This record gives sequence, structure tokens and C-alpha cells, in this order.
Amino acid sequence: MEQHTVLIISENKTDHLILSACLERALPQRFQLATLDSFERPLEALLDPGIDAVIMAHGPESEYLLRLAQKNEATVPIILLLDEASDRLITELREYGAQDYLVRGQLQDALVHRILDYSIQLKQAREKIRQLSNRDPLTGALNRVGFRAHLERAMDRSERYGFNTALLLVDIDQFANINDHYGEVDGDLMIKTISRRLLNKMRSTDSIARLGADEFAVVLEDVTSAADVALIAEKMLKSISAPMILSEQQVSVDASIGAAIYPEDGRDFPDLVEYARSAMHQAKSVKGGKYILYSEKLAFDVAGGHSLAAQLRTAVRKNQFELHYQPRVDLASGQLVGLEALLRWNHPERGLISPGEFLSVCEDMGLMKTIGYQVIQHACSALVWLREQNMVNVDVAVNISFSQIQDERFVEVVKEIISRSGADAARLEFELTETTILKSPSAIKARMDELRLLGISFSLDDFGTGFSQLSHLTELPISALKVDAGFVREVPNNPHQEAVCCMIIEMARRLGMMVVAEGAETYEQIEFLREQNCEQVQGFYYSPAIPLQQLPRFIEDQRAKRQEPLFS
Repeated sequence: MEQHTVLIISENKTDHLILSACLERALPQRFQLATLDSFERPLEALLDPGIDAVIMAHGPESEYLLRLAQKNEATVPIILLLDEASDRLITELREYGAQDYLVRGQLQDALVHRILDYSIQLKQAREKIRQLSNRDPLTGALNRVGFRAHLERAMDRSERYGFNTALLLVDIDQFANINDHYGEVDGDLMIKTISRRLLNKMRSTDSIARLGADEFAVVLEDVTSAADVALIAEKMLKSISAPMILSEQQVSVDASIGAAIYPEDGRDFPDLVEYARSAMHQAKSVKGGKYILYSEKLAFDVAGGHSLAAQLRTAVRKNQFELHYQPRVDLASGQLVGLEALLRWNHPERGLISPGEFLSVCEDMGLMKTIGYQVIQHACSALVWLREQNMVNVDVAVNISFSQIQDERFVEVVKEIISRSGADAARLEFELTETTILKSPSAIKARMDELRLLGISFSLDDFGTGFSQLSHLTELPISALKVDAGFVREVPNNPHQEAVCCMIIEMARRLGMMVVAEGAETYEQIEFLREQNCEQVQGFYYSPAIPLQQLPRFIEDQRAKRQEPLFS
């Protein structure tokens, strides 16, 4: 039986005697005791990876210690030992980060053991989710969330120790042609091969992230000069262009690399990313693999008429963005019950462009607030169209960014859009990510409460990819959890992803929330989710995102499929 170490922090010796005796009586024996007699150096103990749970006596220092644990990102569950419990006190302690509480005089063995077991299991689940959420499942590299955290830490270290950090953005040229010609399986193989090749050219202090289908970010810490960065980049380009075998054919691709150096080129995250991306797009304008370091004198200047930044500003001004809608299907009935509105850029020369190519640039440029209002306007118009087509029981979900919801005029503008369009606000759903909520939980909750009065509902998007305060689930007006596609991709063949999916579905059921699984592509995934009582699903198994006018055809196709034995 796995042994778990429990730390007791109390200056009351009776607490130690009672709790240690309680832990010794656990059957099977699974707890071992660590003690800290005073509050003199508690932070070291709270950050000790060998401690599985902490029982801490409530006192004048409790709030300070809980805040200190949060600030230092301590993951150990902290259980407060109280003289008596009140709703106000319990709410305050949970806001400060307490996992649970015990009351002196009510320390029954079964209760203490159950709370410890639950807290430790929850910690293990969080750690597993955190590991999954910061990594790209295909390559094992950091994902966008992990990349931002890592680059910001690298910039902090650069500031503290006085060295330079370089950011390289690597884009595979003509990757879409590989997918079209060889298929997604070989496309994935190419991406994994390129990821390994990049890793082989990096030092142990460097890191790699996959930001999009064919875009990587490389963070080089403690670089001496721009010449050193150029040398590493050239080695990467040469390695990427080496032939590889796809479907028994020898294939070669080139890449474009843009770089920016901290602190010389930019001193904050958005600037550094924007400058590296500007240099990368300049490199892409030259045929064949090319590396370019950012410079204010770049011909592909962000203010230039042909730059991506300038084109995006024009797109916002001329409202070139439109929405496609991915159907959400009820697993029990097979009927359409919702749509997720997904942004597309209708480029005047290139046609429809998916958000992976431009959304991060919009975020870096601060355009998401304006684009967000345009999206809500389109979504409300879609609700009116659905009503006219007698599809009155279909919700439309819109992704909301932090820059949008923190806008002081957000509620007022949303109310005006709903009123002007004539849409039914009860059918409008706002999707928030975990990272958005965690940036300012109390302010986000206040804004959500205002929006709920309009009739709008809320879902938590990409659940499991960053939430560190599960108590927010009970405090925020969230009616649905969306299981991130990364946790669905390999079920039922991957036991780890299967365990995470089951845990999220069961948690939502106990909280009275609906569950929507994203990214379902196979019949086996659908059957697994149905067996686990997942209510709704979206993904390529049913349909990609489609224009609104194609919905009647989709509904007819689904109606026909439900008559087949596969759906009986």
C-alpha cells in the first residue's frame, strides 16, 4: 500500500497526539507522520515535494500562510483545523486556498481518513492534469500555455542574472501541402520528426514548444550574442531540410525562422512574440529556408502596408471576419443541440484562413476586444436565423477572451447587441477558459453574475488544462464543462486519458453540470463517451465547423444516420 506523508502544523501538542493516533488507526495503514512544532519556517515544508497533505491549526497566521502558499504555487492540499466552523469562515479560507477543514472535538477516524484520501487523490489528479495541460500530446513539447509560462520565467531569470534570452519562431513551409498529399498521419509523423530534430540542436537549458499545426517556438537562455543565435538557427534549418521518409517516399521541407532577443528587442512577452513573428514572416517571404533576426529596419515592418499586422487591422476595420459553426450533438438522441462559433478570416486574396494562423497575432496586437464584439454580433444574428428556420432549441456558444470580459463596457455592449439583434439571450452561451478565470477570479465572477441576469449561460472551455482552484467550480455560475480534445484524442486506448475523462465527467455529474466532449473523431471515442454518460459531443466524427447555411443539410444527414443500425 502506498504510504502518504501528512504534515501537522500546530503549537498545540494535543492536536499532534489526537491526529497521530487517528492516522495510526487507518486500515490499511497508509499514512506516516511529519511534524512541524512552530510556524517559524513553514514555507519550506509546504513546498516540500515529499509532503502529501498538511493539517494546519487555524490561527492569526493562517491567512498569511495560505496566501504565501498560493504565491509560491504550493500544490500540497492544506486542511485547516478549526475550533468551530461557520459558513463565513469556511468561505474565506477556501478563497485563500484551503482544501478542506476539520473541527476539534469532531475528529472521527473515518472522517479524517476520508478527507485525507480525497485531498491526496485530488492533488495527484491535479498534477497529472497539469503535466498533460502544459504539453503538446503529439510531440511532447510544451504547448501554448506551457510556452508562455516558460518564456516569462526565462525573461525573469534574464533580468535577475543579466543575460540575454532569444525567442525563435519556426514555421514549416508549405506544410498544408504535405497534409493534402500524404494525409494527416504522415503529417503528424513529419511534425514529430522535426520536433526531435530541433531538440537535437538545442542545449539542455533550452526549451521547445509547439504553438500551432506547423509552428514551433524555441527559447534559448543565456545567449552571448546575435551571432550565436544565428549559428543555432542555421543548424536547425539544415536539420529540418534533411530528407525523411513518408509513405515510402523521400520528402524534404524547408522552414522559416524569425528571432527576437530579450531585453534588446522587447522587454515584455507580447512585444517579444510579435517581433519574432514579424521576423519569421519576413523570412517566409524569401523562397527556401531562411533565418532573420528582428530589426526595426525590417522591410516587413509591422506598420507596413503588406505586413500581417497591417492586414489584420484592415480586416478588423472592414469586418472581414466571419463565423463557422461546429455542431454539438446530444449523445442520447443524436440530435443537434448546440453550435460553437469559430472564427474565420475571409482574406480578400487567400480566402478563408483558420484562426491558428492569425489569432495569436491578434492577441499580441490587442485586437481581440474589437473582434470579440464582432463575433458576438454574428452569433446573435445566427440565433435569429435559427429561430426563423424553426431550430429554436439550439444554443450558440462563443469563446470569450480575458481582454473582452475585463472591458468595463462589456456587459453594456453585449446587452445592446442582444437588444438590437432580437436574439434570445437564453440561447447564447459564453465559453471561458480556465486561464481566463484565474487571471482575476473575483472580477470575472462579478461580470458573469451581471451577464447571467441577461439570460446568458456559461461553459468552462478546455477543462483540465490549467485550473488550479477547483473551488471556483462551485462559486462561479458555470453550467457546463467542456472536456479538452487532448483528453479525448486517444481514448479508449490510452488509460491515462481515459482516467482523466472519467474523472471530469463524474465530477461534473456530481456538481450538476453538463459535460461536452470536444475533438471526438472516431466511433470508438463516441461509444466510450456514451458509456461514461457524457451528454454532448462535438468533433469531426459528426462535422467540422461549417457555414450556417449548411446546417439544414447536416440535420437531414443526422436524421438519416439515426435510422441506420449504427445509431440504434
